[in-house]
Amino acid sequence: LAAELEAASREQSIRWAPRSPRSSTAIGTCEDFSVRVELERKRAADRDNEYWLHLCVTIAGPRIPQGLAFAAERGTGDDVLTGDTVFDDMVEVRGEPSIILALLDREIRQRMSEFVRLDGRLEAGRLVRCVPTSFSSGEIVRGLRLGLWLARELSSPGGGVCERLARNAKSDPHSGVRLWNLLQLHEQFPETPEAREASQEDLKDPSPWVRLAAARFLKDEGLDALEHLAQDRGVPESAAGEAVALLAARYPAARAGPLLLTALKTHSGEARLQAVEEIARIRYQPARGPLIVLLERADPRTGAAAAGALAALGDVTAEATLLKALDSDARELRLAAIRALGTVGSAASVEPLLAFLGSRRLDAETRQTIHDAVRAIQSRLAGAEAGQLSLAATPPGSGWLSVATPGAGQGQLSLLSDRKKGVSTE
Repeated sequence: LAAELEAASREQSIRWAPRSPRSSTAIGTCEDFSVRVELERKRAADRDNEYWLHLCVTIAGPRIPQGLAFAAERGTGDDVLTGDTVFDDMVEVRGEPSIILALLDREIRQRMSEFVRLDGRLEAGRLVRCVPTSFSSGEIVRGLRLGLWLARELSSPGGGVCERLARNAKSDPHSGVRLWNLLQLHEQFPETPEAREASQEDLKDPSPWVRLAAARFLKDEGLDALEHLAQDRGVPESAAGEAVALLAARYPAARAGPLLLTALKTHSGEARLQAVEEIARIRYQPARGPLIVLLERADPRTGAAAAGALAALGDVTAEATLLKALDSDARELRLAAIRALGTVGSAASVEPLLAFLGSRRLDAETRQTIHDAVRAIQSRLAGAEAGQLSLAATPPGSGWLSVATPGAGQGQLSLLSDRKKGVSTE
């Protein structure tokens, strides 16, 4: 122990307080840090009568952030993530997110991971490490070297929080770290030159998520980046989908519409679905043809969105395709087609809808949706005045109320049977 303490003193300029030659504890100072080294007997975790000699090193200092703590990951999921997945899986960090992200650059994360692998932790401004000792040469020197390096870096990080966040957002080798630092910069320091400068540089970042965050923050200045994200097949669907939504919100309909059509053809997942929803919102009429194709050929979720978009566009030419969608096995698509028929369907849709209602065992929502659609269609038909109803007999013999022929007076009903195709009024 004495030889190790002397070596640590030479290397780190630690001033040790006088101690007894037989003492197992040493207390010293290094700069403004207090240092304690102790050999301590601890009971083995799985053996009641067996003890191991542990080397315990503690380093404390007034400038080490009191609100910062880290230790081995416990899997609770409520610690601050840095975006470096390997580090985040190994080390649990707690404290103010902006300070943590600003402090933990690549080198500090590496040293902190090493310290944690050696059973080290930081709590209440004290770096603590207590492990079974192997009595190997240089063991104490290495432990003090790592602990004091961390103490110095955490105490004097070199730059303010905003400055360090910007530096990490631009230069950290991990895209996740760049993204988290950039987002923290946007949230905590949105009006600073550092936030704008880092965002401008990150418009060229290799990561689509970083480019998306930068473009979202820069607004009009980031529109070109958003267009590239929306049209690039290699961009993750969720990132392209958000780019599509931002473009539709920031561009006028005439400019956004063609970009949305391109997204329909470029993507096949979340981005395409988002493009369909945005087309419906801005009511871009030239999209009617591609939407009908999606209704016929796309997955049920996208097809359902296409049906809703066709209804929003008021496209009566989609009626036949919407009627075909009633035969789909996907309930989501059937319901969307029924609702759309209620908006754009003609009298020709009433009988198929009623036949569909009578031919299957349907849930209450589907039955109600059909009734609503039929009522909506009938309300648009010529002669649909108060009191004008018709009773149409279905093949099983049950009757359905519908609009009477145009010109029939108030209160008159017509009965349409299978045998007689004419209409009589009583």
